[in-house]
Amino acid sequence: MLRLPHSLEALKERSFARYLAASTVSSLGSGMAMVALAFAVLEFGTATDLGIVLLAREVPLVVLLLIGGVFADRLPRRTILVGTDLVKGAAQIGTAILLFSGAANVWNVALLQALFGMSAAFSRPATTGLVREAVSDARLQEANALLGLSYSVSSIAGPAVGALIVAAGSPAWAIAIDSVTFFASAALIASMRLTATVRIASASILGDLRDGWREFIQRSWAVAMVVSFGLFQLTYFPALLVLGPLVAKHQLGGAGAWGTILAIESLGAVVGGMFALRLRFSRPLVASQLLVLPAGLMLTALAVPLPLIGLAVVSFANGIGFAVGNTLWMTALQRNVPEHALSRISSFDWLGSVALNPLGYALIGPIAATIGASQTLVGAGVLNIAVCVSVVLVPSVRSIGMSTPIARTVAKEVGVLTPH
Repeated sequence: MLRLPHSLEALKERSFARYLAASTVSSLGSGMAMVALAFAVLEFGTATDLGIVLLAREVPLVVLLLIGGVFADRLPRRTILVGTDLVKGAAQIGTAILLFSGAANVWNVALLQALFGMSAAFSRPATTGLVREAVSDARLQEANALLGLSYSVSSIAGPAVGALIVAAGSPAWAIAIDSVTFFASAALIASMRLTATVRIASASILGDLRDGWREFIQRSWAVAMVVSFGLFQLTYFPALLVLGPLVAKHQLGGAGAWGTILAIESLGAVVGGMFALRLRFSRPLVASQLLVLPAGLMLTALAVPLPLIGLAVVSFANGIGFAVGNTLWMTALQRNVPEHALSRISSFDWLGSVALNPLGYALIGPIAATIGASQTLVGAGVLNIAVCVSVVLVPSVRSIGMSTPIARTVAKEVGVLTPH
């Protein structure tokens, strides 16, 4: 009998293995669609139209995330993920049909992508809780690392395959294939066999939301981490993705250099995923914050800018830090939050990670125009480093460990037994 390495033993747990397959398939399809949707919209519209379509997907996600967390703590998470995958698949097949028929315009495509975003608002909080249900505590970090590794590989392969399909045929084909991946994911998740759980049920959705907020704010370590994520997202991605290409165009040789930097970061994330399978830290949240310090260094390196080889080295370290840090955070969250509140607290985590992004993108251009791109990059980099270091100083963040996971039992109230 073939023996798996210790770091891969999470694959022995059948439900998790099926969820990993589902996540891999859908992530690969989403990477393909990311490229295809942009080129599809630009065939009948402008860059402004593309912005409208992408905004139509993001707004429902931000608005409905907290409600998604409430439902994921009320209902079987497997059922939610099956349903949202089916809706996502339907939205993508509808988009593909519009493109194939020539009937696509910015508004009907935006409407379908808004439906996609609504589904994502309900699926994202559910995933955090479902992973914990699908794998044993002893293998939880390995499971999160495998999911992160799968996502990193898909983020490289998906866009590459999507670009090939767009070049060889039509963007509609890539989006149609993406729809099939969601239907396949739904089938795999539906086949998972999970144990029954007792869930707390408030008299109303608003009551559940209030309870979730109380669960969140009484954990100062979670509040500190989520606030840091929001401030990080406010500065890092807008500065990197808006000013980074500008620096590459004028000082590094153009798009090829920028593509190399991003590809090297993705490669670092793959390596980081491998490290995350085995690395153990007594203070995981401290480690997760310190591991993302290269992000701030990346922004300051672009401000100089360093030669391409220097930027590639920092980008590689950045990818490693993101992959390991995210695995440590997800595992600590799953082990230190009671099952009945996990998806609601996860929804605050997701909201903190995306809510300030639009503000960052709106401000980064005017700030750079006023004080200069290099100065803006340095300022954003220093802020990122300061945020990471300040969170490490929070006592409750330093006190969280991996050695004693909380029990899987939950308090009994007026909940019902819900077989998953």
